[in-house]
Amino acid sequence: MKQVGKFLLLDVDEFQKWLSLFQPGRVITHVQQHHTWIPSYKHFDGNNHFKLCDSMEQGHIKRGFDEIAQNLTTFPDGKIMICRHLNKQPAGIHLANKGGICIENIGDFDIGRDVMNQQQKSTIVALTGLLLKKFNITPNSQTLVYHHWFDLETGKRKITDESDSIKTCPGTNFFGGNTVKAYNDNFLPLFK
Repeated sequence: MKQVGKFLLLDVDEFQKWLSLFQPGRVITHVQQHHTWIPSYKHFDGNNHFKLCDSMEQGHIKRGFDEIAQNLTTFPDGKIMICRHLNKQPAGIHLANKGGICIENIGDFDIGRDVMNQQQKSTIVALTGLLLKKFNITPNSQTLVYHHWFDLETGKRKITDESDSIKTCPGTNFFGGNTVKAYNDNFLPLFK
């Protein structure tokens, strides 16, 4: 475990211990999955966890946020960074953050871009499972969500993937795709 300012870097076991002691100060109803797009794998050098999170925070502040948007960040080496206090609502999905925990996964997971390595994949599954258990959340497509499923302007859940006002986030190849079907086939079964 290593801390620089408010940022706390942990491995999965350390995070599990930290989370067991965490006292929720708000109701958590869902977990959001995102990818950073930038920074991507080519920006991660194995030692710049804090630099990347600080850079993301500066970018988010320039966009008008009060601090970094995400509560948690995963890295290609399997590490987890606590970025924004878990008792603070994230700024991950415009107008759809109440009750959320936002996980940003370093990488550009659109088809033809970064191929998620096994270390990060295992961490995403472990981290998500720990959060679902801690907050007593039954995993389904309403409680474990992809950013792609929400309209960027209204924050409302979309019925189809056909819209000009969407992001590909967490990536068109995130655990096999960002559609609800790909999620139901590939991601959700990991938590049943």
